[in-house]
Amino acid sequence: MVQDRSCLLLTGILLLFVALALWYSLTIPLGEAPDEVPHFTYIRYLARHGRLPTTTEEHEAFQPPLYYALGAVLTFRIEDLPDAPFAVRHNAHYDVADPRAPKNLLLHTAAESWPYRGWALAWHLVRLLSIFCGAVTVWAVYQLGRVLFPRQPLIRLTMAGLTAFTPQFLFMSAVVNNDNLATAISALVLWQTAALLREEEQTPILKRSFLLGLLLGLGLLSKANAIALLPVVGLALLIVAARQVGRRRRLGQALLSGGIVFGLAGLIAGWYFWRNWRLFGDPLGWSFLLQINALREGGLTADVLVWLFKGLFRSFWLGWIGIRFDEFIYRIIGGVCLVGAAGFVAWLLRRWPRLDAALRRMLGLLGLHAAITLASLLHWTATVLGTDQGRLIYPLLPTVMLILVRGWAWWARGRARRAALGGLVGGMLLLAVVTPLRYIGPVHAPAPVATSEELAAATPLNVRWGDVRLLAYRLESNTVRPGEKLILDLYWQAERPIDRDLMALIKLVDEEGRFVMYVDGSPTAGRDTTDRWPPGVPLASRHLLAVPADAAPGTYRLTISLHPFGRNDWLVVTGPDGAVLGEHFVLPEVIYLVSE
Repeated sequence: MVQDRSCLLLTGILLLFVALALWYSLTIPLGEAPDEVPHFTYIRYLARHGRLPTTTEEHEAFQPPLYYALGAVLTFRIEDLPDAPFAVRHNAHYDVADPRAPKNLLLHTAAESWPYRGWALAWHLVRLLSIFCGAVTVWAVYQLGRVLFPRQPLIRLTMAGLTAFTPQFLFMSAVVNNDNLATAISALVLWQTAALLREEEQTPILKRSFLLGLLLGLGLLSKANAIALLPVVGLALLIVAARQVGRRRRLGQALLSGGIVFGLAGLIAGWYFWRNWRLFGDPLGWSFLLQINALREGGLTADVLVWLFKGLFRSFWLGWIGIRFDEFIYRIIGGVCLVGAAGFVAWLLRRWPRLDAALRRMLGLLGLHAAITLASLLHWTATVLGTDQGRLIYPLLPTVMLILVRGWAWWARGRARRAALGGLVGGMLLLAVVTPLRYIGPVHAPAPVATSEELAAATPLNVRWGDVRLLAYRLESNTVRPGEKLILDLYWQAERPIDRDLMALIKLVDEEGRFVMYVDGSPTAGRDTTDRWPPGVPLASRHLLAVPADAAPGTYRLTISLHPFGRNDWLVVTGPDGAVLGEHFVLPEVIYLVSE
């Protein structure tokens, strides 16, 4: 009866996870996740060419191919449509350092809108593959908890629930990234390793060895971090062999099970590492990684380690460009983690002698896996920049959740335990629901509708480029110093649906017509593209125009020109009376560039 209830609750957790991950996937625009564009273009290359790319053809070509091959199988029949060819439109107004600037890396056109077609449909199908991988991870975490704590269903259900509802895990599960498959297979291997330690008869052990060999081979074809699992599985095999009676039987068991596991893994994945050796001179493609990444200068100082820990902690729970919790939420999560870790240590110290041998051994192997993974990350951090991303340690998700849940279960006894662990899952579920609304959606929101007060305070223009009208503009100040930003508010309106993606070239020109700076991006300052504008609705946009530090003092003007994306065919601008003003509209206000 308890088992049936646990299965029912696990099914509910999995269904909630899939529903939330689908919501996240629809909220996060295509390409707005860690390295999602090169991951997807790798899949496109495989689907179109039927072979692995070289490093000169794809940025992520050094990655093991399994995730990309699965994505290619899903999408190889989907062709680009003539009216919506694949194109990545970088956002010229993106600025990671300026909090006023948009944080979407790309511009997103109507080609990405529902109903999905062509490359956008393919992209969403691969995101479904990621969601499936995330569900497998949640299920495997539950199964690991079931093996380690067979008489404590609340522990394993809480482990699964915390995993499923962690916002950053949902975020990553909703996008195209090979970390999803690697994390799922890692969780499966840890579960099967724990199950192996509990096997008593030889026949199940051999069957488990075949399964572990299969999973290890697939893991090595998913991401290089699966190498950390090799010593964990190897030690587990030695532990199992040591239980055999007699030296000959121990040796035979070790050779047989080890030969099955590592022989099968080598048959599945060995060809890939041989290919790397031929292409790069080493099995991991390390030399190429050093060429394409920004290398760190100096060693792992205390400041670097603090930066790494802070970045890993934040982005483990939620963190990406422009997307982060309010500071107090990180503090609450930090407190929860500290209480859980302290409880786990107390549980180990008090209960270690009474724990069954299989549990003690598996805890040791989980610690070994964590140590190898973290040591590898430290080595990577000492080599390159940008390693403070929690997804890089997501193979440790089962271990992290085990520590937190087992620790909180130690402090909370009896009925309080159910309330405490239920509160952990409920709190994380609340965060998971709030995140798309408060922390993801606003980052990728379209241009705001201009209010009547904003329009009344602006200088009216009413000039147009075909069906695009520039209603008014407003300069925060017409005086600026070199190195500062000129803040320009523009108010646009589409008279009819626009079927083109138009770009606005804004230039600051001197009295001779020579430009000292320009920005060529979407008219709404990187918020959306013209083919997604609602007709008849005034839209407000704020343009942060960086004046070069070496610009000479003097008087300047701002010019605005519109052209289709990827082409320099300038649209003709007409005035309020219909008179043609040419291809470049000059704002009437003079800009004064003054010295320091």
